[in-house]
Amino acid sequence: MYVNPQDHTMATLYGNETAIRSLNLRGADAMTAPSYASGAVLALVTWAQRDDPHWFGARIPSTPQTIEFVQVQSKGGRNSYRRFAGVELAPSSTETATEAARAKFILGLAPVRLP
Repeated sequence: MYVNPQDHTMATLYGNETAIRSLNLRGADAMTAPSYASGAVLALVTWAQRDDPHWFGARIPSTPQTIEFVQVQSKGGRNSYRRFAGVELAPSSTETATEAARAKFILGLAPVRLP
């Protein structure tokens, strides 16, 4: 999870069972970039923030702005990246360099460990 106060957004990273299992097997921690097994799918959901009507000064998620998916391929393969944006979360295309940068960013996010 992260919050971007400049553009008033917050995001959460989700992973399929393969992604979670590969993290558990490798013992990933917050200090190193995670390593995902082939078949892992990550989804980064970014929301606009809004004021929380029940808690003064708090900000909570509003509507989703984007959903980005990265599917990890086998070693040597190119990871696939898909992006959905806008009110209807329609497929959105970006330049190949931007896709690669976003995929690298998403794959580098450290997972949150719950007690």
